[in-house]
Amino acid sequence: MERLKTKYLGFTLYNAGLPNFPKNFTRDSIISAILSRNSKMLKSQLNFCTHEQGVNKNPKSGEEPGKIVHEYPAANWGGLTTKFNACDTTALFLIGHKFYIDLTGDKSLAERQKKNIENATKYIISHLNQNNLFMEDPKFCNAKKFALKVTYWKDSEIINRKNGEPAYPVCYLLAHVQNMQGMKCAAKLLNPEYFRVAEKMMKGMEKLYEQKSNKFYIALDKEGPIEAINSDFLHMLFYLEPGDLKNKQLEGIIETSKKLETPIGYRTLERKAADNIKSEYHSRAVWPFEQAIINSGAAKHRIWAEKYKFAGLAKSLKHVEEVSLRIKSKLDTAPETFILNNPEIKKGGCDPQLWTIAAKKYFKDSGIILSSKPKN
Repeated sequence: MERLKTKYLGFTLYNAGLPNFPKNFTRDSIISAILSRNSKMLKSQLNFCTHEQGVNKNPKSGEEPGKIVHEYPAANWGGLTTKFNACDTTALFLIGHKFYIDLTGDKSLAERQKKNIENATKYIISHLNQNNLFMEDPKFCNAKKFALKVTYWKDSEIINRKNGEPAYPVCYLLAHVQNMQGMKCAAKLLNPEYFRVAEKMMKGMEKLYEQKSNKFYIALDKEGPIEAINSDFLHMLFYLEPGDLKNKQLEGIIETSKKLETPIGYRTLERKAADNIKSEYHSRAVWPFEQAIINSGAAKHRIWAEKYKFAGLAKSLKHVEEVSLRIKSKLDTAPETFILNNPEIKKGGCDPQLWTIAAKKYFKDSGIILSSKPKN
């Protein structure tokens, strides 16, 4: 952690990893602070987010009013910068504020940043389409394209699309769920009326689900559904509340995700689909931080299933916990990823990586992160 600690614009922050990412990423820092229950890191990152929060539309950086920064200092690619190239950071800013209150009981930070929270909420609402899906499109910032091909956490490329880029506008399932959770947090931080927006977004998820096959899509863009089995489906349980999904949908996610199981946890994308992607970074890898996310989400839903005596579902969710826990014994250091080159498994990316350190802390503490009141 000391190696990753840095100062930007007077704020004490953390870089994402060494040697490849000696920069601050809002996504990495907020998720790391949540996984490790580090209120000091979280508070500093939230303060930095408000300092750099978007004010205007900027086609070069992806800036929009209320949008939260992605990368600082930003990378420059082809005349565009990555500074605001993320559609999940604004949701994580709201989630981080709610978690900070739950962790510390201190509401003064949210009170001081009320206007920033309001602007972040307006940003999310401005991206909802007629079906209440959270859409991403460079047109929102008056641009033709972003510096990055994809703007949620798997940002290297997306499957089954030309050059690995979606046909905009696009709705990423995981980003939609994160922004829906962001609206629930806004309802608790600002106004209960925002729960209605979140409920409509939950209803909108029907467009991201194929009932006949009992499967969710990775994304839905101008060309139609983007389909494959990937870890987003398990990942999103961290942000969904128990009872949000039907039991049948949960069972479908768990059953299909068996294709993602490895000796060290869940890979990001099923092997057959991964063969069609050039980059191994988000296709043929197991990410330690994601195993912590999956573990926590599965545990939360399993406790709910046990309470309401859904024995079969509880057993299936327990299996997910056990698979994701496999990574724990492999973390003698803090690698960014484990790359799967069958049968070889080797460490990849940065070491140390901030959210891997946080994942190690999570597994050491063995605690569920996002508590929520179960629905009847």
